[in-house]
Amino acid sequence: MQLAVRQEDADILLKQKNVLDELVVEKYRVAGQITQTALAYITSLINNSYHLQTSPKLTIQQLCLLTDSFLLKLLSRQYVNKVNEKGIAHPTTINVNQLLNGFSPEIDDEREFFLNQGDVVTISLGVHIDGYTSQVSHTLVIYPPSADAKPEGPLLGSNADALCACHLATESVVVLLGCSLSPEKLPANLKNVSNTVTGSQIRELVDAIADSFNCVVVPGSKIRRVRRFLAGQAEGIVAEHDFKGVVWDESHQEARLLKQSNNTSTDLILLDSNKPVQTNNSSAIPTDDFVVVPGEVYQIDIRMTGLSDVNEIGIVTTEEIDHFTGKNNKQDFNAKSSIFIRDFAVTHQLKLKTSKKLLGEIDRQFSVYPFKLDYASKNFPINTESSEDEIKQQIAAIGQDMKSNRLGAAELSNRHLIQPKPIQTTKFIPLKEILLSANPTGKHGIDATKPVLPGMEIPLPNLGVSSLKLKSLLKTGRSINNVRESTTVAINENNQELIRLTGGEATAKSNWVHSQYKLPASLNETIGQLVQISKDKRFGIKIKEVVPYKVQQSNMSVESMQID
Repeated sequence: MQLAVRQEDADILLKQKNVLDELVVEKYRVAGQITQTALAYITSLINNSYHLQTSPKLTIQQLCLLTDSFLLKLLSRQYVNKVNEKGIAHPTTINVNQLLNGFSPEIDDEREFFLNQGDVVTISLGVHIDGYTSQVSHTLVIYPPSADAKPEGPLLGSNADALCACHLATESVVVLLGCSLSPEKLPANLKNVSNTVTGSQIRELVDAIADSFNCVVVPGSKIRRVRRFLAGQAEGIVAEHDFKGVVWDESHQEARLLKQSNNTSTDLILLDSNKPVQTNNSSAIPTDDFVVVPGEVYQIDIRMTGLSDVNEIGIVTTEEIDHFTGKNNKQDFNAKSSIFIRDFAVTHQLKLKTSKKLLGEIDRQFSVYPFKLDYASKNFPINTESSEDEIKQQIAAIGQDMKSNRLGAAELSNRHLIQPKPIQTTKFIPLKEILLSANPTGKHGIDATKPVLPGMEIPLPNLGVSSLKLKSLLKTGRSINNVRESTTVAINENNQELIRLTGGEATAKSNWVHSQYKLPASLNETIGQLVQISKDKRFGIKIKEVVPYKVQQSNMSVESMQID
């Protein structure tokens, strides 16, 4: 399906506006610096609340609200009256343990969500300037309180395995993308005939690292090209034209699953998976058959889960929390979606005054990016430089405004003018449950090369398990923890350098963990060569890491801030 716009307009949006000239690079850099500063800010809030205990223990609601306010404060000081749009591209989310995506409770929620010792906590946030987006995700561990915020010993077990694998994979892919500037410097094990960096190379490297640590790449992980206003923020509503990137789903675990099952099960009758698959590269269907070229911006978003604590073989998948009930199959988690996306393709004559007011605020402020209802409050953003008591008063005022916002959002959601972004959890489904539900003969399987009805796609093509069938198996599964690292990089052809906009040692320092696994010799050599390429500016590639602004913080308030 072609875009419903003139080709001239499409060229301006998708091509001309995405050229990494000096002005665009600067917008990306500033967006990255703001994102980096906010990540450092929320990390310090968590340290003060939970590790040092120098401030009152903040709830997840308060952490999200304070960080979003902090983001807008930083944005307000940049590009004043110089750009048409700027704002939050990804509301601050704090996903704990098995939670994968979308958890950012509103301040008026009856329950108070706190972090606990041993929790694996993933922070995600992002901003955009004129549609040029910078996002970051980082996983940290909540350790017992101490005077210096340092744990007594390293984290062990499957969480440690996943953190090691995720960190190594992210850092390796950053360098691999940078090698597109000088493909001749690629390690020997990663070189191909065409002397390019391809999607297949990226997938093989990430999968090899995951396998080495007995981990699985969680479905939904992506390493994708991002463009102006196209950073994955409207997935499920807008199908991106000419998508370019590597995407992981359940089918990529199937080969490993079947290999593991050979020693433990009888012969399996599989569907014929050797049929040719034709992919239109101009469509929204992901394919690994692409080449990374200088002048592009990529979002590396890798999620891992460790299997060392799992005593059986199976599939790692995701489960969406029902938006209306706020519950999953086993009802072991209860929370409704709090992040929404505006669907501009839908129009409707609204009845409620509060709905009309809310829709006006959404269209005026949030563009195509996700938003929360508290953003529409007249008391948002919070002045983070206020005293602790004043901040509490501002939070209470936002809670009062939420009553009318929720009433308006109910009508907007019912009329499909706004769509909730689901909260996702990570689930492990044993192979025995999958085999019991699979078609043993394969005669009634669905041809994966042909279009099918929604829900009838085949995430496990060799076993003939459809999406609907896999969803029905979620009740037999168990929750499993996940970790996530996400970073945005710009391949700047003009200066022959890779600009790391987010993440890195400046803000996303690796956790103190110890894994029982280690890399095999050949893979260890390859990663060692990638590290050497990134460190040696004379014979390697030049990598610039964006550093955060200098911020001095005490308790919940920001006392001073220096913006260069």
